[in-house]
Amino acid sequence: MKKLMIALFSAGVLFACKQEKSIEERFVYEDDKITDLETGDQYLLEESDSEFVLVHDDGSKEKIAIEEAPFFGTTLSDEYVSDWKRSIEERKELLLQEKKEQLKKARKERYADLSDDELMKKFQKSHKDNVDMAIQMDMVSELVDRNIISDEDASELLEIEPELVNLDIELESPEIQ
Repeated sequence: MKKLMIALFSAGVLFACKQEKSIEERFVYEDDKITDLETGDQYLLEESDSEFVLVHDDGSKEKIAIEEAPFFGTTLSDEYVSDWKRSIEERKELLLQEKKEQLKKARKERYADLSDDELMKKFQKSHKDNVDMAIQMDMVSELVDRNIISDEDASELLEIEPELVNLDIELESPEIQ
């Protein structure tokens, strides 16, 4: 009887060990990828939030819809996709902020040799002469940055609707007459 109990217990343990891993145990969620521990495949969210780039163990790649991933619909995968989307938005915001800083720096350098009064007169002359609106907005942006005028005054000076004012305008040709 003792041997039978040991044999049954051993069989139970072996059976439990052979059971397939759960989704949480099978997949490792990292910053930029999900790795399948059984196959060695890696699922990368690179460009789209609707498909993965699946990198197989042999190095070959293919794109699959998120819904086709074996872990689709699990709490961990939903959290991973949400975190990825949030990370992308943060990166976009950071890049946008860097771009705005570069525009400000370039604008500051463009008008460095002009005093506040000279810049205002230059803007007024440009406005009177109907110079390209982008150049006028660029000068107004510098006036706002120098605290000579407020954001609210910009549309009045440019004589356009407030929603049309773009104080982060990028000049295609930064040559100002």
